[in-house]
Amino acid sequence: MELRHFKSMNQVHETSEYIKALEAFDGIPQLQELKSLAIERTNMAPGKSVLDVGCGFGLETLRLAKKVAPAGRVTGVDVSPEFVDEAIRRARTAELEVDYKVGDARRLPFADDTFDCVRAERILIYLKDFSNALAEMERVLKPGGRMALIEPDFSTNTINTDDRLLMRRIVDHETSQAVEQSYLPGPLAAALEDLGFADIEIATRVLIFPQDLGASYFNSIGLHANEAGVVSEGELEEWRGAIDLLRKNNHVFASIGYFLFTASRN
Repeated sequence: MELRHFKSMNQVHETSEYIKALEAFDGIPQLQELKSLAIERTNMAPGKSVLDVGCGFGLETLRLAKKVAPAGRVTGVDVSPEFVDEAIRRARTAELEVDYKVGDARRLPFADDTFDCVRAERILIYLKDFSNALAEMERVLKPGGRMALIEPDFSTNTINTDDRLLMRRIVDHETSQAVEQSYLPGPLAAALEDLGFADIEIATRVLIFPQDLGASYFNSIGLHANEAGVVSEGELEEWRGAIDLLRKNNHVFASIGYFLFTASRN
């Protein structure tokens, strides 16, 4: 799995590997803390209308559908038809009513002032101009409605290998290739202010990767760096050996910083 493909998921047709990795990542306790805080700060409750932008295959969307039931409604939109098909299948299995649509965050297929709450997670980092998507979310949000955005600072990606310079080269290469916004938390608060949002609050957690996911991910980005000529074959062998030894001893410590932004539309 390559994160850079999230920049154009509508062109990815085999999504099983992505689903498996996203399910593992979703289980990280610190991420769940941010999601719970997002629900609390946006006052998601029975009867509310909620839009999940970049809903993927519906992991959080289904949780939100339970939260706003029975009188509320949840809508999910994602650029990937394959993800949307899987989301619909899961909603049917769970016997939950969710309205899923294929669509682009930069051109949301909804009328103005439609939703009480709009949320997005790990979407804006993949957009060259994230301001268009923010403006669209603001447009479909009702006056007084609440927004929640969960995004990483991709430059904080790290793993506890001894060669810190090699680690930095590999992570910096991945950052330059995998996302469009490597330091999104920096400009995001100002962008919300520019759109006229009020009551802006920020929370953060450092997410700690599960052992297998951390080892797999950081091994893969070492390979990407090698294929791009950023690290040599010998450096790749050193990188893989270090990670494999950490994993063997259950000592992988990999982490990344995540931020939650919540705000109200005036």
